Amino acid sequence: MKYTAKQYVDLMSYAGGVRPMFSELFGPIVGLDREWREQGATDEMIEMRGFAFDYVPYYQLGELDSIHRPKDVVIEDNDEYYIFIDHYGRKMKMVKATATIPLPQSYPVETMDDWLKIKHMFEYSDERITDEMLEKAIALQKNGTLIKSEILGGFDILRELMGEENCCVAFYDDEELVRDILDTISKTNVKVLEKITKYITIDQLSIHEDMAGKTAPLIGPNIVNEYLRPYYRASWDIVKDSGTKLFCQDSDGNMNQVIDAFIDCGVNIFYPCEPAGDMDIVRLREKYGHKIAFRGGIDKHVLRRTKEEIKAELDYKMQPKMMEGGIVFGLDHRIPNATPLENYIYYVNYAREKLGLEPYEKAEKGWGRMAF
Repeated sequence: MKYTAKQYVDLMSYAGGVRPMFSELFGPIVGLDREWREQGATDEMIEMRGFAFDYVPYYQLGELDSIHRPKDVVIEDNDEYYIFIDHYGRKMKMVKATATIPLPQSYPVETMDDWLKIKHMFEYSDERITDEMLEKAIALQKNGTLIKSEILGGFDILRELMGEENCCVAFYDDEELVRDILDTISKTNVKVLEKITKYITIDQLSIHEDMAGKTAPLIGPNIVNEYLRPYYRASWDIVKDSGTKLFCQDSDGNMNQVIDAFIDCGVNIFYPCEPAGDMDIVRLREKYGHKIAFRGGIDKHVLRRTKEEIKAELDYKMQPKMMEGGIVFGLDHRIPNATPLENYIYYVNYAREKLGLEPYEKAEKGWGRMAF
């Protein structure tokens, strides 16, 4: 089912009047298409459209990433991988057969002088939010499209520029550098969002962090409160005062120790809620009630087990208390390799049954990526 922006906002803010969504947030991992074709999958199945998922169309308003970036330069390319220098100046390696994200081999920022060489890419300029962008967003919103703006993750951009280890150490050993990076980007965010809110109320503010592993986040609530809270609130307070209700954070891994700190930052939607990282959406609902909402939360690994285990996972995650709103049910990340197509079909139809929906084969086809 294609949701309107209002339906999505009402769902995620517990306003009532709309059933929970069931979607595929990310889609299949590299190589699964070949496996499924051998098992009889159609093109519509491979493209996810064939499973009649719920989705909401959305439009990204404003350019809040780095700009005036040099083009990527490939320095090695073979059958297994290619290596390139990206727009930040990082040396990156992409493994062709299995990867969806390249791995950094080096990082551009170690000192303040390094940062100053690329700082201009993060500063404000009028091309970040143009009249044409605003006019398009206003027209799309009238037709039910969700309008979102996405700011760079406060931890994520430091990690992208410095690497995880150097980033974590810099919070303690190079406060001046960390604050200059975050202050520069925050000033850009504020200027863009202030202009946006003069003309339109966006439906959602988004942020990407990916700052946790299986057992814990890479920084604790003390660092979130000291460094990230001012960065988050500078943007959130602007759009919230304009009427925006949703602030969504994407972070894999176990975020339990910092959820309260990020709630104080304004975040009220968390995804993808990986069970392998102890992000149990049922326990989180019991703890936080309607204070926060979720996307994802269903264990992707259960799809490679038995149908009885798939049923048990869905019975637990889709129990009555989870049907109150504030949820887009879906896998906690990409569909993993070795997932039998038969199991996936069972998963889709049993989830639909839990929502009182007809089998996907009888429903209107459609899908839109819900990782936003």
